[in-house]
Amino acid sequence: MTYSDVSILNVGAGSCTVIESPSGRRSMIDINDAGDLREAAAMSSVDRLVREGSLAPMRAKLTDPIAFCRANGINELWRYIQSHPDADHMAGLRRILRGELSVMNFWDIPHSRVRSGRSEFQNDAAYEDWQAYRALRNGTLANAPQLLNPLRGHANHYWVDDDIEILSPTPSLIADCEAADVYNNASYVLRVKHGPSAVLLPGDIEEKGWNDMIAAGVDISADVLVASHHGRNSGYSATAMEYINPSVVIISTDQLDPAHDAEAEYRKWTKYVYSTRREGNLWVRMHDGGGFEVHSHAGKLTGFVRSYAS
Repeated sequence: MTYSDVSILNVGAGSCTVIESPSGRRSMIDINDAGDLREAAAMSSVDRLVREGSLAPMRAKLTDPIAFCRANGINELWRYIQSHPDADHMAGLRRILRGELSVMNFWDIPHSRVRSGRSEFQNDAAYEDWQAYRALRNGTLANAPQLLNPLRGHANHYWVDDDIEILSPTPSLIADCEAADVYNNASYVLRVKHGPSAVLLPGDIEEKGWNDMIAAGVDISADVLVASHHGRNSGYSATAMEYINPSVVIISTDQLDPAHDAEAEYRKWTKYVYSTRREGNLWVRMHDGGGFEVHSHAGKLTGFVRSYAS
């Protein structure tokens, strides 16, 4: 029996998902090495309670994606997928460029976003990540990974074999984002299927992106939804939830302002709503014989297992 694993890592305010396919190929969607957040997590409990409020839940230990890969025997990625060109989804690309993790193929949406200099970034590391991103996009590096720009409707036997479907974006969505220089709705939306189960990974898409897929008749149904835009209200769509109909929702996030937090909305659809902030790394295993399981990487079952009749 084979299976497919999708790991949603606890990287704080950013995003990083690792997929291990039955083929043996490994994929990573986005990266956030969360260096600044790991420093914050190392603060004393008293300092943290002062900063967050005495009733705030404690943050689970944050994960370094490259260290996670190495600990799990992953030294090479078949594909790295940049969901969209926002800083909290590419923090750590400089380390890939330095060779800390080998990448064979680099997926990126076709766009022309420009950043003019260091002043547009929060810190030197973020600027270095953007420079690394540009170098990977240019494809001029020695031993550079192959650059691919697949969009909805495109297919290749490698990602078909790995049960990865590209549901969005389209050229028109990207063009709209280019005009506004806001790229959430240009995010890759991917569905990973294995057997009868599916995990939906929608990046940071918002209402327009959801509506575009629904209007086009794209099948967005999934057993597990990784909430768009880190569980913010801006990524939540009640209409989309009707089509997705998930049994489990996973939120990859750090602490959110309650005014922007959509967790209560997701709980209207399922009681199985998990957050990397609370549970740490989360792991979905889909079996070819039917069914899927959701665990924390600490080994504790989070409370949900679904089995399908054979």
